[in-house]
Amino acid sequence: MSDTSSFRGMPCRTVGDSGLWVSEIGIGLWKWGYPEYDHSRVGEYVGFQILDRALDLGVFHWDTAASYNAGSGNSERLLGRYFANRGRIVRDKIVLATKFANHHREEHQLGPYPINDQDFTPNQCGGSRIYLMRELEHSLRKLCTDRIDLLYLHSPNVATAGGTDWITPLDETWSAMDDMVSQGKVRYLGISNHSPEQARATIEALKQVGKDSSRRIIAIQNCYNMAERSKLGSSEGVGEQEMLDFAAEYGISIIPYFPLAGGLLTGRYTKGNLDQVEGRLTTEAISGRFLTDKGLKLAAKVTAMAKQKKCSAAQLAIAWLLKRPMLASVIAGCTKLEHIEDNVGAVKVKLSKADIDELNKASAWS
Repeated sequence: MSDTSSFRGMPCRTVGDSGLWVSEIGIGLWKWGYPEYDHSRVGEYVGFQILDRALDLGVFHWDTAASYNAGSGNSERLLGRYFANRGRIVRDKIVLATKFANHHREEHQLGPYPINDQDFTPNQCGGSRIYLMRELEHSLRKLCTDRIDLLYLHSPNVATAGGTDWITPLDETWSAMDDMVSQGKVRYLGISNHSPEQARATIEALKQVGKDSSRRIIAIQNCYNMAERSKLGSSEGVGEQEMLDFAAEYGISIIPYFPLAGGLLTGRYTKGNLDQVEGRLTTEAISGRFLTDKGLKLAAKVTAMAKQKKCSAAQLAIAWLLKRPMLASVIAGCTKLEHIEDNVGAVKVKLSKADIDELNKASAWS
């Protein structure tokens, strides 16, 4: 991976052993769509403002997925309307990343979620050639673009979580992905929610079916934050260090999602305010995952150090990630204009070795 460059004051890094540059701060579009009916939090009016401001601030790595928002596909649709409105001069600045593996519905056809087997055949998800090639055409139409810059397989197509019992043969999946590159409709390839073992098998399969050595996996997008360091391995019993070592061995960048642990690392939640504050961690089912004694103690530590450094807790949490090995970019969700403004400030936070050691020690349990 190369030394950093910059765009509008935003530091940039290359992704893996490739020539693709991304902004150190990215933007995740998970909760974007039609708030009126798909349970998203960002619609077109606010979304366009956030995207305009993101580009002003040098944030040009934008991440979505074909199935975001309860399988609605509306995150891609919103982004497509933005590109159609702003034109090619904007589209050409953006590194557009999306992901395939899950079902998605046609516009305004939201149904039960999780999606059941009454509405879709087995050919409408997974890793088969018939699904992947059709999903590519769907996404290009929704996104109002002629190519995807970084395409991830959203999850491994396996029968057992964490296993390598592939439902679709890997050579079929990755020859289809390789064909997308040959067609000029996809520029680079990545994987998401894969363990090192699954990623290694994928890399070997792509070596066998890829047209040349440049057709390689350049990024792994897994859950990773200070409160869930072990999640990086994406499999039971696989730790953070094993994945970091794997990424270094193969020259692959890690692009973490969920960097703020659902808001735990923003300073919003404390032991004393849980019955007063309303937010994702107090209103959704993931509260038990983070609002533990250890989690709240870590949040207090991050908030205290952020106060000393005159930055926000979220900025400190993102800055810690940017100091981890093999990291290319941190994609944090934004549902308000002030979120992107705050996230961008993370690149200016200075962390000494002593600071990093202190945070590592405070989060070692995770």
